[in-house]
Amino acid sequence: MDIDQHVNQIVQNLVAEITNKVQAQVAELISSKVSEVVDAIDCTPILAEKLSQKLDAKLALLPIDAKSIERELTDRIDVLAVNLSNSVKTKTLEAVTSQINNHVNQVDLKSMYQTVIVEAVKNNQVIFPVGSIPVDAVNLETLKISGDAITGGIVTHFGSTGIDDQATACQLTVMDEVTVVENNLLTKDLTVKGSATIEGDLNVTGTIPESSAMFKKFVDAAANNVRTSIDTNLFTSYADIVVKKLLDEGLDLDQIKIGGQTVVSGPNLGNFITISNLQQVGILKELQVSGESFLSGTLYTTKTRVGVNTIEPSQALSVWDQEVEIGFGKLENNTAVIATPRNQKLVISSNGKNNLSLLPDGSVTVNKINIGNMSITAAGSPPSNDQPIGTVVFNSSPSVGGPMGWVSLGNSRWANFGIID
Repeated sequence: MDIDQHVNQIVQNLVAEITNKVQAQVAELISSKVSEVVDAIDCTPILAEKLSQKLDAKLALLPIDAKSIERELTDRIDVLAVNLSNSVKTKTLEAVTSQINNHVNQVDLKSMYQTVIVEAVKNNQVIFPVGSIPVDAVNLETLKISGDAITGGIVTHFGSTGIDDQATACQLTVMDEVTVVENNLLTKDLTVKGSATIEGDLNVTGTIPESSAMFKKFVDAAANNVRTSIDTNLFTSYADIVVKKLLDEGLDLDQIKIGGQTVVSGPNLGNFITISNLQQVGILKELQVSGESFLSGTLYTTKTRVGVNTIEPSQALSVWDQEVEIGFGKLENNTAVIATPRNQKLVISSNGKNNLSLLPDGSVTVNKINIGNMSITAAGSPPSNDQPIGTVVFNSSPSVGGPMGWVSLGNSRWANFGIID
């Protein structure tokens, strides 16, 4: 809306109000003036003279004594003149007032006022009453009224870009010492620089940042109150409840930390765990140790040594079975050894048979030796069964003149060899 529209709107409002007031004032002034003029006219002598002349003329024509009724007529003429004078004034006032109103109503006062007021407003020629807004407080170009020029009174339906006043009564009182809000205060954010006093309940539907000073003080105060108010019996009973719940339901944690370092994270143990006393584990995909280890009370390992049923292996691998010890290791440079370091017989067996016996005195006992397709055994009598050619059977009961043994010629044929002389 431009300046002309603003001015026209203002002028129309002013003209409407001024026209109504002026018309009423004009009508009142005209009626008053007409009454004053009519009242100033003394019609009684005029009417009395006119009536007297008419009566004299009429009486001169009558065959009566005019003087005898003159006094009576004079009195009646005076009364009649007064009544006629009042009636004439009333009729005259009504007729004049009607004529003046007709002429006033034909005058386009609204157009006259509007033209004069528009020119006066545009030329800043309007003279406002004492105590009203001065002319220079109104910017006609943008139709702005300076707030410095407005004092007192109540602005109804007040609104601005940042204010929408919909209250039906006073809800905000601003004073030098305090600002009073008469009802609920609803705001998106609130910053208080100083102390805040709340006389009533404090309901917080949001969250309080854990890093804030207030939250830390609440927690510290609550912890101190709990520590000072809790007695031994209450703590013991609560601890028993917690322990029982842990025993019945266990502890379900995704992560456990000690000293800021992760002990357990899901299925993984923390890398910083170096010492433990585990009693049982499941299937291990990998296991690597750098020191001693003892598994199931049977397998013992240490650097360069492994012991089975012993924690003091004497060789690279030492196996104990009750009182018997077998060792596997190095005998000398580029030479390995399988031995028992004690005064015990060592048997190398297959299929439950003592194939090879190593005796503590250093001797070796062999029941049968195979060399290629040929075997070497011992017997107390000559064999008669069919054996591969070259099979040797030593005589376990030798005698002078007898053979040292027998050799197979095939097809169950045997020959003596080595006659004892």
